[in-house]
Amino acid sequence: MFELLQSSLIQTAVGAILVGYVLPFLVRGYQIRKRRRQFPGPPPSWLFGDLKNVGEVAMTLPQRVHPHVYPGIMRKKFKLGNFMYLDMWPVSDPMIAIMDPAISQQFSTEYQALKHTSLPTFLEPLVGKNDIVSANGPLWKKWRSMFNPGFSTQHLITLVPGIVDDASIYVEKLTEHAQKQDLFRLEEETTRLTIDVIGKVVLNIRFNMQRGENECIDALREQVHYLPNNTMDPFTMWRPYGIYRRWRNVRIMKRYIGKVLDERFATKAAPTSKKQRKRTIIDLALDSYLTGTSDVEEATSDNEPQVMDAEFREGAITQIRVFLFAGHDTTSSTICYAYHLLRKHPKSMQRIREEHEAILGPVATTADTIKDDPNILHKLEYTLCVIKEVLRLFPAASAPRRGEKGLFLTDPKTGEKYETEGYMIWLVHYGLGHNEDVWGPTANEFVPERFLPENAAKIPEGAFRSFETGARNCLGQNLALLEARIILAVTCRQFEFDVMLDEKSLREIGKDGSFYAKDESFRKGKQDVDGEPLYQVLIGAAKPREGMPCKVRMVDWKP
Repeated sequence: MFELLQSSLIQTAVGAILVGYVLPFLVRGYQIRKRRRQFPGPPPSWLFGDLKNVGEVAMTLPQRVHPHVYPGIMRKKFKLGNFMYLDMWPVSDPMIAIMDPAISQQFSTEYQALKHTSLPTFLEPLVGKNDIVSANGPLWKKWRSMFNPGFSTQHLITLVPGIVDDASIYVEKLTEHAQKQDLFRLEEETTRLTIDVIGKVVLNIRFNMQRGENECIDALREQVHYLPNNTMDPFTMWRPYGIYRRWRNVRIMKRYIGKVLDERFATKAAPTSKKQRKRTIIDLALDSYLTGTSDVEEATSDNEPQVMDAEFREGAITQIRVFLFAGHDTTSSTICYAYHLLRKHPKSMQRIREEHEAILGPVATTADTIKDDPNILHKLEYTLCVIKEVLRLFPAASAPRRGEKGLFLTDPKTGEKYETEGYMIWLVHYGLGHNEDVWGPTANEFVPERFLPENAAKIPEGAFRSFETGARNCLGQNLALLEARIILAVTCRQFEFDVMLDEKSLREIGKDGSFYAKDESFRKGKQDVDGEPLYQVLIGAAKPREGMPCKVRMVDWKP
């Protein structure tokens, strides 16, 4: 009797699981598969959706290549238009990959679609909850309005001398490598520079990463490796050691940034501090908080808070973590690719050097020239073209938006409308930047001249969107462009970089104990994308493969 009862209970439990979980799972899968077949995209499978199509493309690419490479290759492989629906269920949400400027503008400017729900899930281990990048609505607006003044060109130009000082240390480090003729990862050296810059610009503190270590930055950089999709091992994040390290890193970052924030607030709130202020980005944000000039708080200039509100403090720490991550990671990769592409294109290198000589004078006095007249950087027209062309070919990220009921994608060629509800709208910057329909037959070539003012009319509206367009464009784009101009201005006439990706060099540099060295997956599969061996990998943001192993040499360039 007991055995019959036990068997009955087991059958009931199994039935409950089937009805409660398995059946809804299968029904949802059927609905997604059925709906997908109505829309443009690769030929889908009832069983696998588009997973099989993506898998076929993956077999032709490096194992650790950045995922934003996939849609452009699929577009060519399956002879598709400039947008495609992809059914990736149950691995991820269904998505619409868009590589068309006009369609991208529909969601970034005309409608301003909300950021996708996957974004905060991806970023939370690194920056915390309610970050300015993934937030929507009033929450995003209040933080954006608070930090806008600090990232304005007018304000950033006042911080140029400090950036030049950090760039001068970078020149010293490159000179040391050139003298030793050693093999090193350029991304590491450049990242340390951009970390020092963002620390000074945002917090008015010296991380001094170019000459040492910092516990907050060490925690931040380790945390990047625990982000989803950064490892081929899906269990890494959930092993006890990984859980502990993530908890520890968050604690270190919050404690460190919180202490700096408290010190800045105490200085700001002091009655005698008005004339002693150093106007960094956090200073301007605290000014806004203290005087109530943003809608974050209801303070007034006659009744400034003497104690920082706990909610504001937590939110400010989160946003500073965002700036520390985004402010160093993307700029360092852009600089690395700029050196790489200029080395491959001697005519472009010659032109940028001539511009620097003509506008900034001799190499020996360039740093002082910029510090004495920071606005001179705006005259570096071709240098800006080089930076934009690098970002077109090797963008740091893409833009995930949220499809909604009543929000339609309109095909600019046919006028036909397509549903977006339930889909992630993926504005694929890499695919757009390499699209021949947009950039012509030189889409995959390095041609900085396309961004010169006389050629501007040839670029379709919304085609260059490495910083996105519309109200949700990148808050830090002015800083990124300013910083990149300074770094190139003080280095291009002094150094040339030779990328070293041969097996012997990789074995040699593999002894450095870096993240790249420890993970064999970086060296598996085909090792180029469209003939480019320095392809992008995803580690928080898009980075050059292997951290761009190279040797640098000094050049005696003369005009």
